[in-house]
Amino acid sequence: MAQVVAGIACSHVPMMASEKNWERLPEAERVNLRAGFDRARQILEDSRPDILITFADDHFDRCFYDNLPAFLVGVGEVALGPAVESFDLPKVRVPIASDLARFILCEGLERGVDFAFSEELALDHAEMAPMIHLTPRWDIPIVPIVVNAFAPPMPTLKRCFDVGAFVGGCIERWPENKRVALLGTGGLSHWVGPPETGRINDEFDRWFLERLRLGEFSEVMTRYARHQDLEAVAGNGGQEIRDWLAVAGAMPRRLRPQVLAYEPLKSWFTGTGIMGWTAA
Repeated sequence: MAQVVAGIACSHVPMMASEKNWERLPEAERVNLRAGFDRARQILEDSRPDILITFADDHFDRCFYDNLPAFLVGVGEVALGPAVESFDLPKVRVPIASDLARFILCEGLERGVDFAFSEELALDHAEMAPMIHLTPRWDIPIVPIVVNAFAPPMPTLKRCFDVGAFVGGCIERWPENKRVALLGTGGLSHWVGPPETGRINDEFDRWFLERLRLGEFSEVMTRYARHQDLEAVAGNGGQEIRDWLAVAGAMPRRLRPQVLAYEPLKSWFTGTGIMGWTAA
């Protein structure tokens, strides 16, 4: 049977794809954040995953109002990226673990999670910007899962946590001897587009990281059951904590969370954090 061996959750600030943007950060912030990503990459390397499942959202690069699913699984043989050429993202071709992707899709249809699916899902900066630092060889097969954390109405935080738990259960039921890691990307607090653009709520960010570290997920899901309440404190970009909660839901109890880095990066307009789940 397959097993979950590690989890990572981190921000996917598009500027992190470019070395020149890293060099513009104040030294203390740059050093701390690089150390966090180095540690996260080491967690993945030490866990030796055969497959990486990603939870990330879209930015109207792959889905639009004519077809905007709550949860979308890429089930093709390969994922090309980037969907939109920007932010100094490299062109990549990443294998998809289609056997596991289709297993999750079918398990959902039989057990009450109606995933949408795509044979031709491209990668967004939501996956690529962090993976540049976490899986720089692009050689780990992935199962990309896109979560609508961009355009209301969105699945609730609780639903995202529960779907993550469902995916974790699918991994354990999958009759293959494979090691699976999970990556959730997005957030933390940031406002994109409105007059508050550039604002960061580091108090919320640190509160959220601490809730995940302590396993107090229900407090997050209850307090921010309405997306409007979350947006008021964390911005429209803060809706992306759905991807973090999906990973948290998938984690078995034997894997314990730790905060690897956090910086309220004013020059990147985003509260930027990294967490990892490893064996205690």
